[in-house]
Amino acid sequence: MVSSSYDNETVRSIRRFQGSHFITSLFQLVSTIGLLLACYVLLYAGLAHGWWGVLLLTPLASGLSIRVFVLQHDCGHGSMFRSRWGNDTAGRLCSLLTLTPYDHWKKHHGLHHGSWNNMDTRGRLSDLYSDCMTVAEYRKMTRLRRYIYRTSKNPVLTIFLMPPLIFFVIYRIAFDTPRHWVKERVGVYLTNLCLLIGYGTLAWLVGPKSVALVSFMVIYPAAVIGVWLFLVQHKFEGVQWSGNPQWNIFDAAVTGCSFLRLSGILRWFTGDIGTHHIHHLAPGIPNYRLVACHEAHPVFQNVKILTWQDGIREAWTNKLWDESAQAMVDLRSVRHLLQ
Repeated sequence: MVSSSYDNETVRSIRRFQGSHFITSLFQLVSTIGLLLACYVLLYAGLAHGWWGVLLLTPLASGLSIRVFVLQHDCGHGSMFRSRWGNDTAGRLCSLLTLTPYDHWKKHHGLHHGSWNNMDTRGRLSDLYSDCMTVAEYRKMTRLRRYIYRTSKNPVLTIFLMPPLIFFVIYRIAFDTPRHWVKERVGVYLTNLCLLIGYGTLAWLVGPKSVALVSFMVIYPAAVIGVWLFLVQHKFEGVQWSGNPQWNIFDAAVTGCSFLRLSGILRWFTGDIGTHHIHHLAPGIPNYRLVACHEAHPVFQNVKILTWQDGIREAWTNKLWDESAQAMVDLRSVRHLLQ
């Protein structure tokens, strides 16, 4: 991995941005959740009166759902509030809107933060979108296994078909979870129970067809965009991987995460999660201080910058890690080696 120059003064300076501001965090949660709930009320009320035009609100609701997910994500890192109780309570409330069991996702995401872009800690199911295989490993596969791998990495499957399966089905079970993760397992099924009660009540009030239509039109785009965000922030041209003992958090953040530079409105809906190198370096920094931290330190000025157009292109390439070239490569570039 390409080493980044930093010193203790830089680290101390970065830590100044950690710590939340209670009023700012509370306002973010209340305003975002309030707007999303208002959208749902208007959607269901409009459909109940036959006003199909109300479905034009679904893109707004999808954007707000992405923002709620980012706020839940911040709660999981303990960066929204100073107290653990406040973060966990807010995160579990958000989970009822994101369909993502808070405690279970928080645990898996913590493992991701401790080892992303580390060649020696690959293979977790929860790292499906940030994991990779090497060219050498791919070449050793049988023809059938290579075909299965190529199919599993097809963007049509990974970006458009898998996300709804993840949010509607896979998150309903305690997947890839050891038996001793009792709280996380219980959290999955308590979340399911709350969702069953909530959506069951909605179906009784407005009808199952309306609930299914609104849920799909809001959650599906949010899931697709959310998965795309996660993918392009970890797998892109220029990303670096390394193994132990060379792997370290600072270098992994600077060379293993992209800076997805978006417009102001997209930054708001995504909670500045595009400033991903800062988030990985210091997860305790709340979303509303990530950009300020990036701008305050010259050491971050050479990170990989992507536009949303770059991100779309990256989602269709860079599937394998070439250890000899120390670069991510596309599957098509190695086919001639397998003839």
